[in-house]
Amino acid sequence: MNTYLAYSGGKDSTAMALLMPDAIPVFTDTGWEFDEIYNQMDKFEEVTGREIIRIVPDETLPEYIRRSKFLPGHRARFCTRIFKIEQYNTWIALQAAKNKHVDMCIGLRADEDKRVGNISEIEGVNIRYPLQEKGVDKFEVIRTCLDYNLLPRYPVYMARGGCKGCYYKRKAEVKAMVQLCPDVLDGLQDIEEEVQDERGRFAFMFPNINMSIRDLRRQPALFDMTEVYQSASQRADYGRNCGAFCGR
Repeated sequence: MNTYLAYSGGKDSTAMALLMPDAIPVFTDTGWEFDEIYNQMDKFEEVTGREIIRIVPDETLPEYIRRSKFLPGHRARFCTRIFKIEQYNTWIALQAAKNKHVDMCIGLRADEDKRVGNISEIEGVNIRYPLQEKGVDKFEVIRTCLDYNLLPRYPVYMARGGCKGCYYKRKAEVKAMVQLCPDVLDGLQDIEEEVQDERGRFAFMFPNINMSIRDLRRQPALFDMTEVYQSASQRADYGRNCGAFCGR
């Protein structure tokens, strides 16, 4: 029986892949991922010697948004549905048709009993949650990733994961993007302004900041974030950092 697992580049899916060395990781690419995600996948392949299958859509998520002139949001989660769930389901249904039966594994932890996974019914596909089956919680996930030096360490603007333009981003994450990755924000601002229509109500890409990206960038910075987030060894006051947790 072929076993495939949904790989996102986060700690949970990474730990699941490490605990299941015979399973095949599969990544659904929206075409709107941060470079750090691809770097993490490359590192996983280098460390483990295993290949991650990458499902690439014919039309990327930002291309879809531009064509439809419609931003995803809390009431219209077409980004996850079309570019993650449906892409994966279509692909794995083909594998099931070829192999009669396959397992699809999803990385929900044992301490996430209230979260709902993939509820799709796909002929020949058995959906499993190996981390819950094995009783693996967040602590065990982190320890497993550390054992292989594969714990994802993403920048602050990726605290919640997701695509570059994910509407779930907190205000602090979006503010961090202003100074830490302005080139990414340039592209997001172009999309946000391009998809507006004549209805008169501006559609925000990031509802949590309650303003447009252009207006956000006009806000004065409270401090120099490039100074705050650089490594301790680069700072002039090296040796006098807090040290206890972040070393900054």
